[in-house]
Amino acid sequence: MKFKGRHYTSFSVAWKFVLTYLSVLAVSLSVTGVYLYMQASASAIEQAQIVMEHNMLQTRESIRQQIKWIENLSPIIVYDNKLQTFLSNGFIEDAYNIEDYRSTIRPFVENIMRQNRNIFALRVFMTNDTIPELYDSFYRVDRIADNEWYRQAVDNLSRSDGWRPLHKAEMFQYSLYDSKPVDVFSYYRKIYSLSSNELVGMMEMQVKESDLFQVLREAVTSELGKVFVVDANNTIVSSNTPSLYGTTNFIRAIGTENETANLVETVDGARSIVISVPIDELNCRIVGIFPTERFNEKVKSSVKTIILVLAASLIVLGAIIYVVTNALLGRLKRLVRAMKKVQEGSLDISVPVKANDEFTQLALTFNHMTSRIHDLVETVYKIQLMEKEAELKSLEAQVNPHFLYNTLATISWVARRDNSTETEQLAHTLAKFYRLVLSKGSSFIPLRDEIEMVKAYLHIQKFRFESVFDVHFDIDERIYACRIIKNLLQPIVENALIHGIEPKRAHGTIRIVGRLEEDRVELQIIDDGVGMNADTLNALAAGQVDNTAGSGYALNNIRERLSGYYGENHRFNIFSRPGIGTVIMVSIPAAQ
Repeated sequence: MKFKGRHYTSFSVAWKFVLTYLSVLAVSLSVTGVYLYMQASASAIEQAQIVMEHNMLQTRESIRQQIKWIENLSPIIVYDNKLQTFLSNGFIEDAYNIEDYRSTIRPFVENIMRQNRNIFALRVFMTNDTIPELYDSFYRVDRIADNEWYRQAVDNLSRSDGWRPLHKAEMFQYSLYDSKPVDVFSYYRKIYSLSSNELVGMMEMQVKESDLFQVLREAVTSELGKVFVVDANNTIVSSNTPSLYGTTNFIRAIGTENETANLVETVDGARSIVISVPIDELNCRIVGIFPTERFNEKVKSSVKTIILVLAASLIVLGAIIYVVTNALLGRLKRLVRAMKKVQEGSLDISVPVKANDEFTQLALTFNHMTSRIHDLVETVYKIQLMEKEAELKSLEAQVNPHFLYNTLATISWVARRDNSTETEQLAHTLAKFYRLVLSKGSSFIPLRDEIEMVKAYLHIQKFRFESVFDVHFDIDERIYACRIIKNLLQPIVENALIHGIEPKRAHGTIRIVGRLEEDRVELQIIDDGVGMNADTLNALAAGQVDNTAGSGYALNNIRERLSGYYGENHRFNIFSRPGIGTVIMVSIPAAQ
């Protein structure tokens, strides 16, 4: 199983789709096929039950016609006036009576037999013991007086006729018939005197079992199963299967009910349709046992055809799925090839987009990802260059910083010796400014140090511009501890002073505002200088520093530093109007 799993994982995606689809389809079709086969088989069996019951009823009707024919023949004999008178009167053994007996009465019976070949034997048993016997036609009733069927017939005053169950034909003395035993059914009918209405005889017509149930052997239903007749003792008295004749064990497995039945049961290990139809006249029933397998042959043949059609359909569908899947996965393969190129180092790769589905979304995401990676690589490269440049500048600034501090301290001591207070303050402020600029080589410093550096710078500039500007600080104390990029505000303030206030040729004001908005530090540098026109603002926004009259280099440098350190998680906006002033806004995450 593990081998099969590993083998399956080595297949291409197209084959996995095909195999998965075909497996699901095959299972669903198999379940559906089994269900439909069971339904078709059940339907075929139900139809077969109806058809076979109809055939069994037709078979019974054919047997009943034989029975009715015999019963309808009997009145010709028992109601014959000459026969009734002959049996009622005393027999005188003179030549006339004997001649009448032999030439009129006996030929009458024999003539009926000759005209009805299905009658095996026709006998008249006489209660008048004065009449002599004529063998195989007329016998004295003493021969059958002790038989149970005769006693029951005589005692039953409500009926004048009836049928005897299967028995061996009696061969009386001087019988004209073969001495071989013959199984027959007998129909008897009482003969009454025409004058006294007393019982004068009993007529019996015997029919061979093979003749009475000939329809069982000729019926089409016999080709589909076993058909036989069962008497009240559960004995098979006729059958289309010779081996069952006279047996009882086989029929016990089915039941002994004489009511009409149509069931599906297991007989001799085979599921079969069992139909039982009673024959009330003979106190028997016709039983048919038809294996259901024979009725399912057409269903099985249809199932084989359906299986072949389904197999061909699966092959065709599999081919269609393979082609469609390959067409869809062709776009994915192009994406995989593009990914491999990115893995090899090519970042300027993009996948063509032609549709608007999931593969398109995947391609768009990949294109955006490669573009973003390309931009990030360029940004990292620029940051590395900027860091190297900053390191160089830091190294230059740190060339013997003690010498710079000692020199400024010496200038401050000489100014104090000469009572030059302004020179002393200027030297002290400059030393403080450089100390904050260097910041021990750190790239991030607390906002408090950045504000102190701006104050030191502005204090120095006041000596230069002779206090032609004022500065106002409006800083939220909560942001003093937040760390920002070193030397972020000083270039902006310097830009506002040199390019905004100085060209004004009048007193100006610079406001530095700092707020904490949720989790961000919002900084604004506001001046009421000469401002900028729309063209200059557009040039600054586009990074065209050559078109900004010298003010674009510092601002563009700040924008690049913000992008390098904060990515897209920052805002840098410039608002300005000529003659009114400029506002520069910086928004960065609040971090400590």
